[in-house]
Amino acid sequence: MPVSNQARSGHSQPAGQDHERGVHLVGPTTQYDTAGIRCQNITPRLTDWVPTVLEQLRPASIETVRTEAAHADAWRASTSILDETLPGWNAQDDTWGDATAEAVAYTQAITELALSEVDESTGSPCHVRRHESLIETVEAVGTGRGAVNAGLGALAKGPVALHQAFDPSPRAITLALDGPAWTDLTDRRTGVRALAAIAVLADGFDVRVVASPAVQRELARRYPRWSEIHLGLTHSRDRSPSQGHHGSDERDAVGDATQSVWGSLAELASAPGKRRLLGNLMPDQGRSYRDLKQDQAIDIEAGTVSRYVLDLEARGLVSVDRRGQRNTVRLSDRGATAVNQCLDAEYDLVHPDQRRLDEGLTDTPHDSTSTVSPRREATARKPSTAIDDWLASTGTPEGDAAFVQWLDSPDETLQNESLHRRFTIPARGSGITLVDDPVTGFDDSRVTYLSHHHDETLVIIEWGGALATLGRLAAVLLSEQALNKILTPSRVGHGFSAIHDGAFDTAAGRTLRRGHQVGWFSADEEQYAQWRTRIEQVRNELLARLSDHRGSTDTAARAALFEDLHGLIATATHLYHAAGVDLTITLRVPDTATVVGTERCRSELCEFLQHTVPKQSVYGIHSGYRLLFESRPKKLKRRLPPDVDDGDTLELTASWVIAGPTITELQSAITKALEQTNKNLRDTVADGTEQVPTLTIPVRDGTTYAAIRDVVETVAATTDTTWTAQTRQRLVRLLLRSCGPRDAPGHASPYDAAESLLRACHSEPSPTVEAVERAAASLPATRFRPDLPPTATKMYATLCRASQPLGRTEIIDRADISESSYDRRLDVVQAIPRVRPCSVSGYRRWRVLPNATAVPGASTTVSLPWWLSWPTTVSRLLPETGHHPRRWRLLLDCRPPNPIIPPRDCRSTRLSARSGISTPGQRQRGRSRTPWPRSVTRTTADCRLVPTPHPAQIPRRQGGPR
Repeated sequence: MPVSNQARSGHSQPAGQDHERGVHLVGPTTQYDTAGIRCQNITPRLTDWVPTVLEQLRPASIETVRTEAAHADAWRASTSILDETLPGWNAQDDTWGDATAEAVAYTQAITELALSEVDESTGSPCHVRRHESLIETVEAVGTGRGAVNAGLGALAKGPVALHQAFDPSPRAITLALDGPAWTDLTDRRTGVRALAAIAVLADGFDVRVVASPAVQRELARRYPRWSEIHLGLTHSRDRSPSQGHHGSDERDAVGDATQSVWGSLAELASAPGKRRLLGNLMPDQGRSYRDLKQDQAIDIEAGTVSRYVLDLEARGLVSVDRRGQRNTVRLSDRGATAVNQCLDAEYDLVHPDQRRLDEGLTDTPHDSTSTVSPRREATARKPSTAIDDWLASTGTPEGDAAFVQWLDSPDETLQNESLHRRFTIPARGSGITLVDDPVTGFDDSRVTYLSHHHDETLVIIEWGGALATLGRLAAVLLSEQALNKILTPSRVGHGFSAIHDGAFDTAAGRTLRRGHQVGWFSADEEQYAQWRTRIEQVRNELLARLSDHRGSTDTAARAALFEDLHGLIATATHLYHAAGVDLTITLRVPDTATVVGTERCRSELCEFLQHTVPKQSVYGIHSGYRLLFESRPKKLKRRLPPDVDDGDTLELTASWVIAGPTITELQSAITKALEQTNKNLRDTVADGTEQVPTLTIPVRDGTTYAAIRDVVETVAATTDTTWTAQTRQRLVRLLLRSCGPRDAPGHASPYDAAESLLRACHSEPSPTVEAVERAAASLPATRFRPDLPPTATKMYATLCRASQPLGRTEIIDRADISESSYDRRLDVVQAIPRVRPCSVSGYRRWRVLPNATAVPGASTTVSLPWWLSWPTTVSRLLPETGHHPRRWRLLLDCRPPNPIIPPRDCRSTRLSARSGISTPGQRQRGRSRTPWPRSVTRTTADCRLVPTPHPAQIPRRQGGPR
């Protein structure tokens, strides 16, 4: 990688006096000083440029160490430096992770390099090899190729922490991004890791990112959250924006801002067109004037769009970008506040105080009868609305509902974009993904859902038979909503010149007609307006025919309708693909039992997939179906000649997800049905005369361990969350346990897993495993911990959502269960490892321990029951009472022991009837012959063991047994 001349000279630059730590965007024409480290052609691959940065940084780090070292001995000097950069690094009760170990190795290596002089010409070979080894350690830290293959955590704890602690002013690092490498990147996760490395460097240095306008747009499109935080798109430079409560001054400021926006909107009471225009804009994506003129939801004259936009801009509600070939409009911060706080679903004005009435009318804030202070957190942690029930409540098109509806979130704990990701993340790449999920049938199965975020479109339809499902799919893909917001003129071009980003030399109309084989697209429809009129006419005609022939016995008419609907759907999916939109189709099958158990229904679903999915295949700009299956001579003559290389494969224009209670039982049947498509290959393709790419349609199980792991990885990549490998493994195990069905261990619903992760990421930037479980506890009781009895699930979910220990009455009230159910299931709940009792103000409470930390105000003294000194008595009584915990507790009339709150590295100790307390080593050599109730097993560490006196020594009024 090219480096600057200054870096080659080997002299380090002093820390800049006017530099500021963080990421600063530098345009190609921006004037800035060239001091410090400069690297060209920064690609998304970490290993391509991080070692170069560390190589150039090494002289500066050596200089810093020499300035700060208080000892001539390298070991003592490195120890004093680590005390500053990694406080507590040498604590004996802590265990190092890979990042800490590699950071310590880096610090010791850079210190030894700084305090030792090795002349390669005169030094011994041993010293020279040692010197080279130290340099290798320094330049490999945090790259995954270091001493212990640690990741970015080692980079943060090593060189970044060193310069952050000892440089009074940050040094400058200039990174010039390689434009083609970033714009042509296919694996988004590679870019996420590179941007995470830049953010880590920004904690200790003044990182200047040089990016062309095209690269800036690509970063903002693919990594919106990172771009918003680090590239100056907001006024805040905080990497972890506060999610807590606002102070009174902040609330007053927010209220004043809302009132100011309301003042700007009040004058629009008599201008519904402007309100509709404002309500159809977005803050994160600009829309061109042409799109706004074509959007039928806005429904204003084309000549008034520009005038309305200028008026809204003067009010500060929208911002206009006039830098490109076409002006684009998006909501400003004030405009976003206006849409969210002052406009309803019908674009009518609603005063913000009136909108807050529903939020203020809450339940009684007192969760305990003895508590008079308000506890608002409890009301904010109620179980969330069930997504599946929300989807099922479609309404009826004969009423006020629409056939095609936008997918929106049922509550504020899950944003619309997160709900969109909940359904798209389980799609495991190209092909068909089967998801066992207890979906509920729609109120009206004709209703379909549509969602679009960041060049990703989601379609949700319900299975209603092959013909009806095809009609629903065609209706939603080419609906008014899709044409107004997705397949817009700005996306495809006024003359479809923007398809494939204009990368092909062939004319756009010829590419679509002869390459993609787009139907109903003659030379007269090569302009967007004429094409839209034509495609709407075809759509409406086919839907009318569907209404006439559904249930008809006219085989010929139904066959012709099948063919036309397949052609219309293939046309739509190829247009989405050519426009650069990733399409995910979710097919819900509520009555899976009938489909699986009935031969006719099973065959209909399998044949539907067999004939529909292969038609959604593409090879570059060529239709996959036309390459492999088409046999009509006239059709074959009207196609572009493909250039096929050995080993090339087709890709699908849409990913399919099929969800149902037991849909994975059809995996083998669907796979066999898709394999039957080989019989339909064209003769010249089947005998190998014609060279064509291969078509592979994998059918994957979306509920396995690997699938849930992919969900965790995808959520981490899309939300820029930095979980360690160990944390990700713990998350996978947690989700398999929390979201897995009782009769299928090792499996879980990817929808529930994704929803839990996204809710946790919405509540805090880098959620812990405990935070994810808390979010999972917000799922409906039937979806969280189905391995537990329903009452126990409600009790455990209530404890997970609570921020304070809860008593019996509070658990009963919050979980909405009866007292008898609580008593019957308490033993099941307290057997869960993280559920522990505690004593608060003398009352017994329960809570879920986060990472086995101590409960504030809880007693940690363990009272050993008196019967431990009387093993013979207990051994004689146990066979008569059985091993039920409540029985022997009542019999012995003993208070349960106080809670034991262990530290991180505690060891498990078993209470034995014969020997009192046995160590783990004794348990390995042999167990007590006397069976002991399971609930007597306790975890003890740093706890004071206080034996309880014999009953004969206790006065009778203290409750001792007679």
